[in-house]
Amino acid sequence: MIEKLKAKFEKRFPMDDQLWEEVQLYAKKITVKKGEILVHYSGVERNVYCIVAGSFEISLISTNGDKNTVWFFFEELFDVAVSMDSYFLNENTKYEITAIEDSIVYQFSKKQIDEWVIEYPAFNEFYRADIIGDYIISNEIRNHMTTHTPNEFLEYLKKNYPIILDRTPSKNLANFMGITPEWLSKIKKAI
Repeated sequence: MIEKLKAKFEKRFPMDDQLWEEVQLYAKKITVKKGEILVHYSGVERNVYCIVAGSFEISLISTNGDKNTVWFFFEELFDVAVSMDSYFLNENTKYEITAIEDSIVYQFSKKQIDEWVIEYPAFNEFYRADIIGDYIISNEIRNHMTTHTPNEFLEYLKKNYPIILDRTPSKNLANFMGITPEWLSKIKKAI
């Protein structure tokens, strides 16, 4: 599995041998079963999880206590699961990350990532470009969801990000969209 991680990195930036040795040294492989929690609410979570197999949802507890899906991570798209509030601000996270499929991730600490950003210019460029790229795409998806009807939004996903439709359980996708699973089922049939 570690070779899958190397292949992911090498698709995005030229990884030298020294960095790869360090990645292997600091990578902590974690296997997560469907339904298991990777990151719990309220803790300080200063790790990133590079997904090599599987998928996750990130959720937020509303003021009335409901668990609401706010995003997804897959090994092919948004492949680094992270609680951004805790990771960047060193605060207790308001989020929970749960596996929606059996998954394998490699965990890295923020401390280690920060050292690589300073020491390896190619990694620094990759790191910044990856964060910015994922932010732009996630913002675009959320904007389409809020400005289009559910039917139009699903058409948009089908055309641009079919992995979200194909790999996300209907109850999770419906929760993300703020509609019932029954309504989502009717829309899927229509498109």
